[in-house]
Amino acid sequence: MRIFLQKTLGWGRQLGQRTNLGLAAGLLYALATPHMVKAAENTLELELNRAAQTDSGCMLTFVAANKTGQALNGVAYEFVLFDADGLVDLMTAFDFGAMPEQKTVVRQFELAGAQCPAISQILVNGAARCDLAKPAEAADDTCVSSLATKSRTDIAFIK
Repeated sequence: MRIFLQKTLGWGRQLGQRTNLGLAAGLLYALATPHMVKAAENTLELELNRAAQTDSGCMLTFVAANKTGQALNGVAYEFVLFDADGLVDLMTAFDFGAMPEQKTVVRQFELAGAQCPAISQILVNGAARCDLAKPAEAADDTCVSSLATKSRTDIAFIK
């Protein structure tokens, strides 16, 4: 094709380099896309969706999507909250309860006495509980290895 374009349109070496680069990029995308989709399907997505100050503390709202292919009878995570200086302020566990396969749930947790703007980061320290509906069909660490975190707030949410 490159020779045809060079002869027909009079384009030189630069076109050939661009064409080869474009073909290589397209091939890489075509090969990687199924793997990226597969990886996204085997996740337990946990999103910090909102942090709202209330009269009694800080209300954290999470959106959780179970795309692991495994029903979870109960999930709880240990969280570490850091202050604005990066110092550990609080360690706690949030129980997300049952998470059916291919289901999205919303959970809210209120941190009594906490100020939302004072929280700079939340770290998922590990799974405090991970009850799989069919343990024989899943890895022992499904709740941790499949976890993908993100935040829509000013608070960083990491694992």
